[in-house]
Amino acid sequence: MSARTALVVRGGWDGHDPVGCTELFVPRLESAGFDVTVAEDLAVYEDADLLAATDLVVHSWSGGELTTLQEDTLVSAVEAGTGFAGWHGGVIGTNVGNARYLRMVGGRFLWHPDDFQDFTVRITRSPDRDGRITAGVEDYDVVTEHYWVLTDGLNTVLATSVLEPTGGPWDEPVEFPVVWTRRWGAGKVFVCTLGHRVADLEVPQTATLVERGLEWAAR
Repeated sequence: MSARTALVVRGGWDGHDPVGCTELFVPRLESAGFDVTVAEDLAVYEDADLLAATDLVVHSWSGGELTTLQEDTLVSAVEAGTGFAGWHGGVIGTNVGNARYLRMVGGRFLWHPDDFQDFTVRITRSPDRDGRITAGVEDYDVVTEHYWVLTDGLNTVLATSVLEPTGGPWDEPVEFPVVWTRRWGAGKVFVCTLGHRVADLEVPQTATLVERGLEWAAR
């Protein structure tokens, strides 16, 4: 049986260290039996045949913008069964003018408080819906950017966090999803809002969730 294929697309804003962060997971994908290709140009999304033959796309490109052709080719591939996954701004803080892309990933970053925040990642048990991603992982604390995001009800939320008021215009805690999965056509989508820096993705629980999420999303 031939190996599954993964395409890692990375670039954009250097502040999210797309190279360093993706390099954490390339060896893990290879150990899981994937043949991994790395692309550092969004033009790779214009190759419909390549995407159709790809089992998993890992997108790490903060602040990007897809052309109409790139967006249509990528989303069509996912709808046909190619898996799609990513973390933090590399997947939901990007392509903000691409409505079809945003509908596919199921969320968009809007804001985060200044500086890093201490908060708890709360695991949501979904044994009948992608529960193996969180199996054995308990609630845990992190210190990093705390994302305020917009999402929709098609997502299966696997972890949440509570953002406390920080002197802004709201005066009560708000709960936001941190990790979710999503079906889009025949494809599966995995998103983790953590991952501002390499150290965030090296937190054992986060690393476990992302590693499992990548494998889960793959065709």
